[in-house]
Amino acid sequence: MRDEILLVGPLPPQIGGVEFFVEALLKSPLREWFTIRHFDISKPKSRSMAQFSSPMGYARSFKRNLKTSFYSFGYSLIYFIKYLFVIPSRRIGLVHLHSSAYMSFWEKCAYLDLARLFGKKVVLHIHGSSFDRFIRESGSFARGAILRHLRRCDRVVALSESWRTFFLEYLAPDKIAVVENGIDLSLYRELEPRPAPVPTVVFLGEVCSRKGIFDLLPAFKKVLATLPDARLVLAGPGELEKSQMVARHLGISDAVEFLGPRYGAAKAAVLSEGWCMALPSYAEVFPLALLDGYAAGLPVVSTRVGGIPDFVQEGENGLLVEPGDQQGLAAALTRLLTETPLRCRMAEANRRVARERYDIDICAQRVREIYQELLRQ
Repeated sequence: MRDEILLVGPLPPQIGGVEFFVEALLKSPLREWFTIRHFDISKPKSRSMAQFSSPMGYARSFKRNLKTSFYSFGYSLIYFIKYLFVIPSRRIGLVHLHSSAYMSFWEKCAYLDLARLFGKKVVLHIHGSSFDRFIRESGSFARGAILRHLRRCDRVVALSESWRTFFLEYLAPDKIAVVENGIDLSLYRELEPRPAPVPTVVFLGEVCSRKGIFDLLPAFKKVLATLPDARLVLAGPGELEKSQMVARHLGISDAVEFLGPRYGAAKAAVLSEGWCMALPSYAEVFPLALLDGYAAGLPVVSTRVGGIPDFVQEGENGLLVEPGDQQGLAAALTRLLTETPLRCRMAEANRRVARERYDIDICAQRVREIYQELLRQ
């Protein structure tokens, strides 16, 4: 009989990088190798697709009112009670927890403690872009609790080598495994690039300050000084009203298109029309948006933060600037939009690396190796 894995994580219609990754992992060959039992912890009242379709949906999900907080706590309590009845099963040999920072991590601590109580192996998959701040800025008591729980895991999964280096400050090397993110490439295998007739920059993700949107807008104004027919397309939920106001203040509203959230085939169609992608974030672990850009054949301009320098090679498949460097961001975008041979070379490199390195099946194989190693012990 195959080993049974309890995979704990949310799914769409709750929206976020963790949700899309868990969904892709569950569609991968992992189910062919193991009996996967998914324990869904989605909280649709706190971060739903419907909410994200509103102008400020994503941003408001982190500025919860009392009613939303009540829903979130209620879901957490109900799921944990259900977990109490699931985890004693002798068929379950390993629990795979997907966590971010802050409250997400504290919730997973309860799942972790109960899994260890029943003698299960535990893999903790860290997704949060602020996990370094979460540890370093916590008080001594909270930091001690964080580290005790990390050390109770059989494996802590980091999404890149730079994040592995961070965790080495607190954990033994054999406790850490690196598993780079992967995406479902089925949307892109038959996708035909249809570049827009004018130079077009695509931004995909949460429209907010953490993603650098308020650097991108003034930087794009500088791009327009060289390429007056250029377009900036923003696809994603978030602070759309505030961003539109900034665009009007800069006098570039006619050159900026706010699409709102785009998922699935609609997202792929937007990317197919781009000339390049911009993601000037201030904090990231391993953004799935860039992998979507790779799969669609877009060179990228991003920032030297988190795990991004681990998979954006300067001058080979993208250009990197420092976060907040509007002048550098404008120069990098202008360079990609005007240097056609460079742009085409990077586009082909990204299509290739998406196939060879970031297919979810490759990611699933690495997860399989971790499961097998732990279950043999």
